[in-house]
Amino acid sequence: MISATRKVRPGRRFGSRQLVTGLLVAAACIVVPAAPANAVAYNYYAGHPANPLPATCTGGYAVAGASGVFVVTAGHCATNAGGAGVTGRRISGTDEQFGTVIRNDWIGDFYTTNSFDGALIRLDPDDTAYQIVEDPITHTRPGNGRVRGWYANSALYAGMRIGKMGITTGWREGTITEWRDVVYPNGWRFYTLCSTADSRPGDSGGPVWRNDGNGLMAIGISIGGNWGTACFIPIQNVLNRFGATLPVFTSLAAGARPNLDVDAARVVTERSGPPIPYNPEPLVLDSW
Repeated sequence: MISATRKVRPGRRFGSRQLVTGLLVAAACIVVPAAPANAVAYNYYAGHPANPLPATCTGGYAVAGASGVFVVTAGHCATNAGGAGVTGRRISGTDEQFGTVIRNDWIGDFYTTNSFDGALIRLDPDDTAYQIVEDPITHTRPGNGRVRGWYANSALYAGMRIGKMGITTGWREGTITEWRDVVYPNGWRFYTLCSTADSRPGDSGGPVWRNDGNGLMAIGISIGGNWGTACFIPIQNVLNRFGATLPVFTSLAAGARPNLDVDAARVVTERSGPPIPYNPEPLVLDSW
């Protein structure tokens, strides 16, 4: 079992921030223009819509660097006519825009360009990214929703139970099945982990997680699939790519804030099940 759920209020708005926000450029020096200010502050939870209009996608976890916090999502959510990732696209949440894509590493076929299907969203001034996982449809959370750490690639195993959030399918669960190449509609390939959870268009970018004795743990972000197959990028790959860390809650007490110290995160490194096999047959995505 992944966890019980409890009803909570959806993303709320406040006049002041309760968490560090700002202009993270994780381990890279990127110059970007000033972000527009919102009239009312927006509180983002992992699993909320992160729509780079006219596309529809789901937002993933907050990742932290020396100067603040970004929201990570799938790079293919913001692309040009040829399918390559773009920056500068404004991002809409539940009822207003809350950020801008400032880095997008989706540039081509993984095997020929070292492309990565990930992008970073810089929050607008006064907006906050809470490290809380929430179903965007029912507004329920796994456990109390507060992320406590993450699983390293070395700890993932075949048959491991995981959950995912997406703006189309909501809360779905399944088990990890295989490493596999996926093929996008434009023919580009990417190397991912796949599971038995469902995935439909709009779910891309959303958080993949596990709730167990370690607490609520980040597993990865969704990038596509179909009914009965959801593929994702492991969270370790996301953090390594962007030179980032995962801010977590060090306390489950009401009002506790994420601690941006890398040492605060629980990181599971030992596998407790069989190794994950590689399936050499590429999976052609029908949703992404």
